[in-house]
Amino acid sequence: MTNEQLVRQYYDGDDAALEKLYHKNIGLIRGIAKQTAAEFNCLTADSHHPNQFSAYTKTILDDLCGEGALELLTRMQSREYDESRAALTTYLYPHLKGHMTRWLEQNIGCMALSKDEMTAVRQAQRLYHAAWKETGEIAEELDISENRVSRYVRYNTHFLGVHDLVPEGYDGDPYERLMPGMLSVSAEQTVYRKVCIELLRELFDTLPKKDRDILGKTCGVFGYSEATLKEIGTYHMMKESAVEKAKNRAVEKLREAYPGSRLQVWRTVHRMLRRPVPPAGEDSELRRDFPQYVRALTEVYAILEEAVASGERYLGENESSNTCEK
Repeated sequence: MTNEQLVRQYYDGDDAALEKLYHKNIGLIRGIAKQTAAEFNCLTADSHHPNQFSAYTKTILDDLCGEGALELLTRMQSREYDESRAALTTYLYPHLKGHMTRWLEQNIGCMALSKDEMTAVRQAQRLYHAAWKETGEIAEELDISENRVSRYVRYNTHFLGVHDLVPEGYDGDPYERLMPGMLSVSAEQTVYRKVCIELLRELFDTLPKKDRDILGKTCGVFGYSEATLKEIGTYHMMKESAVEKAKNRAVEKLREAYPGSRLQVWRTVHRMLRRPVPPAGEDSELRRDFPQYVRALTEVYAILEEAVASGERYLGENESSNTCEK
């Protein structure tokens, strides 16, 4: 008898079908338990019997299987499953996996959270432990459910991090402020990279929405949380191979947009300033002083650009005043 037939029997009032359904899916529960435990490095072999799990791992797996069984029964009793939409195992997998992951996070001190969710955890714990606010007040302030706040507060983590040691208005690297003189690159190189990222973001924003989502999640950049090809494919209803091809196409579009972009101009000017190419000829004085001339021209260009911007603002103000007079 299939899972779906047992579900129909249970929905029709046969409580014994629920027990049969559980026994039929014990293998699924244990498989997900092993996968989840492996992600948290909890699968260890016995020192005397390498082909067997250690006592610690067996305890973890037993606990995870118990949590998985409880989640399976909870899902079935909620009667939310619709066999016309998906197979039972497809429906159960994310629920069992998520429940086991949360159990490990709360009981062994490790968490597999995205950057955004970890930020929410820190905010919730700071408001709870430092500001002495109730979970309901925190839920209203963070615009999340009270159950989620309760879960965040129970996480075995430290709510005070390195970002709490710098002033609130400081938008630089906290490690740079806490460890001056110990940076791996110079300040000039740091600025150069920051500007490159800002100008690359301009090219990134010209991509179609789907390309931005796939490339952003693949690389975990520009506000997108990093995700696996399988997770991205599930979201866009694509195969993993198709996601990889879409990512490569998005990268190729960036390469095509690069020539003539502000990013190319910035990199070219920076390269010229660091390693100027002297003009051909026998004028040794010109060849010796050429780097200084390049820097002077760059400064003049910046001054002229600022003057042009000021002139445009001045013309705009005059046009506005003339319009008012008329």
